[in-house]
Amino acid sequence: MSPDDRLESATDANDETLEWLSLAGDGTDTGETIRWRGGPRIQAAYPWVGLAAAGVFAALAAVVLELLPVVALAGVPLPVLVALWALASVTRTEYVVTDRRIAIRRGVLGVDVDTVGLERVQNTAVSQHAIARVVGYGTVTIEAASGATFAFRNVEEFDTVHDRLEDQRHGGRTADLPGSIEEWEAILAEVRGWRRALEGSRSDVDGSLE
Repeated sequence: MSPDDRLESATDANDETLEWLSLAGDGTDTGETIRWRGGPRIQAAYPWVGLAAAGVFAALAAVVLELLPVVALAGVPLPVLVALWALASVTRTEYVVTDRRIAIRRGVLGVDVDTVGLERVQNTAVSQHAIARVVGYGTVTIEAASGATFAFRNVEEFDTVHDRLEDQRHGGRTADLPGSIEEWEAILAEVRGWRRALEGSRSDVDGSLE
């Protein structure tokens, strides 16, 4: 199964209505449709879980070795809470690409939704840090015309998501024009050739008049 097929399968498996995003014209033939949805991999929170576990172990060891007083154990819940918050942040973050816009949902205690229309997207890029490269996930960064930057952080099939987003973005911009981009480029080249020919003829006429 190709990455594109896996992406289609993931879309089909998550075709239920989003509670946090109202789709334009939902329920009609011309309504807004979801092309892809996903979220960060849970492994993105593992470094925080590891730090919390190390902190708890270090505190317990220090108390056992009498390097710290027993009262120091009162601080043990703090790293645990940090790890739980990181896990909740990952599980409650969701990314969506429709045929009209992108949307990002964040928030643990509340809900924060950011959206931008595909026609406002100027550039997209992919990146991976060291851990992501080993585990196999990456980040898709999206730059909007307003100067705002959006990011699908730590997602699987990040390169396929990037390609799909680019196809959707360019498709949305050229859907109302007949013909392909290559055909329009050929027409433009031909028009430029006519212009050069006309300018050459005009120069010859001006030269003969002189």
